[in-house]
Amino acid sequence: MGVSTSYPIQDLPLQWRSAPRRWGHPLHSLCSYFAMFPPQLAHFFIDWLTEPGESVYDPFSGRGTVPLEAVLQGRRGYGSDANPLAVVLSQAKTRVPSKRTLLKRLADLETGYSPRAVSIANEPANISMLYSNKTLRQLVWLKEQLDRTNDTDCFWIATILGMLHANHNKSGPRGFSISMPNTFAMAPGYVAKYIAEHGLVRPEVDVFAMLRTRLDRLELPTAKREGGRSWVHDATTTAPPWLVQRRPKLIVTSPPYLQVIKYGKYNWVRLWFLGETSSDVDKRLMASASLTRYLEFMESVSANLKQVVAEDGYVCFVIGDVRRGDDDLNLAQAVWDEVLQGQGWHLHGIIADEIPQDRKVSRIWKNNSGRATKVDRLLLLSPTPQKLPDVVPPSWTQKLSFAKAHS
Repeated sequence: MGVSTSYPIQDLPLQWRSAPRRWGHPLHSLCSYFAMFPPQLAHFFIDWLTEPGESVYDPFSGRGTVPLEAVLQGRRGYGSDANPLAVVLSQAKTRVPSKRTLLKRLADLETGYSPRAVSIANEPANISMLYSNKTLRQLVWLKEQLDRTNDTDCFWIATILGMLHANHNKSGPRGFSISMPNTFAMAPGYVAKYIAEHGLVRPEVDVFAMLRTRLDRLELPTAKREGGRSWVHDATTTAPPWLVQRRPKLIVTSPPYLQVIKYGKYNWVRLWFLGETSSDVDKRLMASASLTRYLEFMESVSANLKQVVAEDGYVCFVIGDVRRGDDDLNLAQAVWDEVLQGQGWHLHGIIADEIPQDRKVSRIWKNNSGRATKVDRLLLLSPTPQKLPDVVPPSWTQKLSFAKAHS
């Protein structure tokens, strides 16, 4: 039975925070990514504000949480991003090959692989320090053979990206590299020092074997699932005409936060595999400590999204508070006051979502943790005034699968 719309909007975070910590399809953890909101949040809003068959869009798709949740719930999931890494991860989760197809492709790649035919002499020293010669040759071969425009290859690329670097546990390596200090790539000089201080030895692992093992844990569909798509796009520019025609019922997204770390810089290993450089990627992405510039950025983004979202649809921006001096800036409120209100959006509420201490990105900076956000705020909007539907608490005991998404 649904709860009436008198349900306090400020209590909405209790809905997704009540879910189990590890709730969600295994594909969500295919590859780590900065500033990723939990799949429980995306699941709740998709379930609450859309119906099966409708479209859901994230213009800053990151690791593809929103598009994947949309697909799993029988919606069309769309995701775009200016970061090629994000596009690969989102594409892998919206156009999911069958396990059988993936295994056949991997077998063909392994059959065609010859260590003597692959040179690693010209690979950067920063890459060579992470992998044994055997492992690096396999990675270089896969890097040369896989085509990200092919759905099957794109899925394998995304899987490899999630395993390029990882720490180790008692059962052995969880990735292909030496045991890394974090799930993201610290600066090359820092990593080199870390390797020397800990006397780390590059592990001799078989990439093909580890990929097969990883595939067994991903609960893939028995037939290819084409539930949406992903593409490279700058959200400050006009959306593609086909998306405007689709009129997504819901847009859920987390725009870049103000004065945070750069996505390219801390993904330099993954970008190497994609044939990209961190400096080139960071030039494409919004990263500024200027509030004025940020508000101008959001003005362009929100104006474009108003042309995309359905007239009876909704937009949810997830925007984190930012520490400026001794104070926390309520950035979501600033975006509403200075940008969205003047564009004619209808505001349903600005909802505070306290980030649990053990899940804050701030833990990676130790004594400099003040740089990270402590509170996310959700701006819930619609292009025209309308009543919100009843809040129906989701059942977190239900396990989503691609089989159910088809039904």
